[in-house]
Amino acid sequence: MSRAGHAGPGRVARVMGAIGGVSALPGRVTTGKTGLFARACQAWHRIAFSHAEAIAACLPALPEHASILALTADDGALLEFVLGRNPTLRPLDPADVLGDDAGPDASRPDVVLLADVLHHVPPAHREAYLARLLERAAPEALFIVKEFAPGGPRSMLGWAVDCLRSGEVVQFLTPPELRGLAARAFPGFAAFWTPLHDYEPPNYCLLFRRLRLDRIAQGLGA
Repeated sequence: MSRAGHAGPGRVARVMGAIGGVSALPGRVTTGKTGLFARACQAWHRIAFSHAEAIAACLPALPEHASILALTADDGALLEFVLGRNPTLRPLDPADVLGDDAGPDASRPDVVLLADVLHHVPPAHREAYLARLLERAAPEALFIVKEFAPGGPRSMLGWAVDCLRSGEVVQFLTPPELRGLAARAFPGFAAFWTPLHDYEPPNYCLLFRRLRLDRIAQGLGA
């Protein structure tokens, strides 16, 4: 299956450029690295972080033929599982959406998938990071944000392996911190919990969509 719509770690940094002087995924090691140390890091990473299939399974059904922008740190594995569940989705090239030369007629995704990326962005720049994604998305876009909470042995393993792979000190954020961040970056949006944390803690995934009175009146949630 094609990964044309996926932005790997290095590519995310290139197409998003710098936000306040900080690239999207600075220094992150890709899974293409070889050698005993790199393979050990990959094995530890698989133990700590949810498998892409488990993340995809916790997501709601996405609209048929919706466009999707995937910014993930797994070389496209999560996007492949999402597309396997809904082959009608249309992956967008991140450069077409986020590039500096993307004009007013650039593609605007209906779904934005952000997985294990925010903890690589320094806390002071996270709100601007999300706000830029909102600016480039469709007005009724659904945002899917998968993250990794601090605390506990599995979280400590995840933190250590992510620091080793990226060459930087990463900082995880708790679900309340993510909700607070999104409340500032996504005004007028509601947050929804998914079951990922129930069976894969400290991994968790939240959905964000714009509040609409007509949907609430019809009993369709936000």
